[in-house]
Amino acid sequence: MSQAMKIAAGEWTHLLRTRLAVLTLGLLFALVAIAAINSSAQLRAEAAERLQYQQQADEAYRAQPDRHPHRMVHYGHYVFRTPAPLAVIDPGVDAFTGRSIFLEGHRRNTAAFSEARETSVLTRFGSVSPAFTLQVLVPLLMILIGFSSVARERERGILLQLLAQGTRGAALVQGKAIALAGVAALALLPLFLSALWLGPQTPTEALPLLALLAGHTVYLAFWVVLIVAVSALAGRARTALIVLIGIWAMLTVLVPRLATDVAATTLPAPNQAEVDIRLQEELRSVGDSHNINDPGFQSFQQQVLAQYGVASIDELPVNYRGLVSLQGEAESSAVMDRLTAEQHSLQRDQAGIVKLFALLSPYIAVRHLSMTSAGTDLRNHQQFLDAAEAHRFALIQGLNTLHAEELDYVDDSARSRDAEAEQRTRVSSEFWTTLQQFDFAGTGAAERVRSALPLLLALFAWLSASALLLRAGARKVQAL
Repeated sequence: MSQAMKIAAGEWTHLLRTRLAVLTLGLLFALVAIAAINSSAQLRAEAAERLQYQQQADEAYRAQPDRHPHRMVHYGHYVFRTPAPLAVIDPGVDAFTGRSIFLEGHRRNTAAFSEARETSVLTRFGSVSPAFTLQVLVPLLMILIGFSSVARERERGILLQLLAQGTRGAALVQGKAIALAGVAALALLPLFLSALWLGPQTPTEALPLLALLAGHTVYLAFWVVLIVAVSALAGRARTALIVLIGIWAMLTVLVPRLATDVAATTLPAPNQAEVDIRLQEELRSVGDSHNINDPGFQSFQQQVLAQYGVASIDELPVNYRGLVSLQGEAESSAVMDRLTAEQHSLQRDQAGIVKLFALLSPYIAVRHLSMTSAGTDLRNHQQFLDAAEAHRFALIQGLNTLHAEELDYVDDSARSRDAEAEQRTRVSSEFWTTLQQFDFAGTGAAERVRSALPLLLALFAWLSASALLLRAGARKVQAL
């Protein structure tokens, strides 16, 4: 057995004999295991709940009686996002952004009913998922276990004895790192078991799952090497603990907060009130599609009359009111899509600035790698919003087409004062049964892995930097 492996075996013997170390090891494994089990159970329950609500919304829509098509435009419809398979490991932004959208005419609503708004304030710090536990809590527990790995040997005078017996400084720190790597492996075990469970069920997620596992493995390896390096460089165990706690706080709390503030300051985003005011100002120029005499549709009326070769809207072979609804929805949707695209672009640019801080914090690197691989990042949320909007637009324009092609213009104009005309402007409820199923796939597996690779390289850079620090620690130990 090599010197490093003998040192590692001795370190594990010491850990198992130390009550605090055993308690911390048990807590570490329990945290990750409970997070994995809880996240899996919560995801299954949430998926079943969303499926139930989607079915209820579809059934309620299809069960509507004979109605005027524009009544159905304002009746609206709900769509729900199915959780991504790897959300069981990292729910990402989904807990904060909402899981359902109400689709209605003339409006582009955003997602609602986010988990963070329905639970305690603690949820907003981070959901208790396997990813959060591995990224934030496990490094802290590893610090408590390994901060004295080399420093205590120096304080007790054992270090000089080991060196006098021919133990090399490099072998000593390597052995301590191997022992602490066993602790990291114990923490990663529930994640690997989850991967073995998820793999056969979702074979298309194999590559993102490997990227996610690789990212967390390299991240914990960085902490293993860093903890041992600081313990070797510090004169006392207490000093090593203080330094390591400070590094943990800086990398997992301070730098991520600084990155967010820098992104918000560099690219300030308008608040919701400002966005709404701008939207209403631009929509005002489109015109009110409920009023066919609105000045905003005068030129459209001339185009329609010229297209059909008639002198008045009464002579049109289609319902002019429905045509105005079609045109108004198209123009207002174009405005809403443009403003939303600007907001999405700004949000992505802000996220890009935050990702640059991966050079200052490995936590930022592994956090974004994890969300990207799992398909629960900002980009996938925006794609969900865009997919829901495309579904909404198709639904509303389908109803407006019914309005234009199935209803008589004279009856439609008189329905508010003529009961018989009002009855004739109701289309058959059979039209509601043709509601298309909403299906959102998200970013493909290969594309997610490509997006995660730069972040994985950043984590390897951090691991390399900590290895250089460990080498310096080994030289200091050897020089005693």
